[in-house]
Amino acid sequence: MQNEKIIWESPEYTYHEKSRDWFVVFGIIALAFFVVSILFKNFLFAAVIVIGAFSVVLHAKRKPATLSFEINRVGVISHRRFYPYSYLNAFFVDQTDPLAHKLLLTSHKMLMPMIVIPLGDQDPDEVRNFIANYLPEQELLEPLSHKMLDYFGF
Repeated sequence: MQNEKIIWESPEYTYHEKSRDWFVVFGIIALAFFVVSILFKNFLFAAVIVIGAFSVVLHAKRKPATLSFEINRVGVISHRRFYPYSYLNAFFVDQTDPLAHKLLLTSHKMLMPMIVIPLGDQDPDEVRNFIANYLPEQELLEPLSHKMLDYFGF
């Protein structure tokens, strides 16, 4: 094996600039949910709507951080979080989006069964060839929640 490890950096997600119209539509939807919850006298849900809407707006304005990733002989490091191969089941390099290749890993962990790592400018074939020495390749699909967040610009 030539390389002992592969290291790269990538934004944590693909950033989509949100227009003023996006915020207006989001505000109208949040306001509608707030009004409905008040009409049904569900004040706790109204408070959750306000806090949730505020959080979404803050996240929508935030630019993605640049994270570092590493694949080595003992496991995968994703922004200071280490995943040893013994906790991983399989991998797949998703190249369906030509602008955003991703490394998908399945793990034994119940609360985090799928780990999605953006490849950025890293060569997907190099990543596939390296990690194939340690994990079996299995066709995996990115979780619907990740795809929906990407569709809505998060």
